Amino acid sequence: MGSNSKTKNMLEMIPSRNEDIDWEIKNDLVVLTKYRTRKIDKIMNKLFRTTLVSHTELEELGSFIWQECDGVQNIYSISKKMEEHFGDRASPVLDRLLVYMRTLSDNNFIELK
Repeated sequence: MGSNSKTKNMLEMIPSRNEDIDWEIKNDLVVLTKYRTRKIDKIMNKLFRTTLVSHTELEELGSFIWQECDGVQNIYSISKKMEEHFGDRASPVLDRLLVYMRTLSDNNFIELK
């Protein structure tokens, strides 16, 4: 069981957007808005004046990927759409997509099922 089976399993996963994240499209790019509502966030806000709302603007590739995370299609089918849409600009497609999916998942923007 090498990394190939791990990659194959990852490709079958279905990403879905975190419903607690608001998002909109501005100038063809996706902007994510995350609200910090936990008790610790509110305490940090009072003590250190940290922000309770954060905005993240995704670049072109990320904006495309985000919109495809519909909870229906798997990572492999999203990679095929990326190849179609971006051509060589997105290569190596699978490598870039898998890294991006891990980042979105690690930051709790998406859930992989």
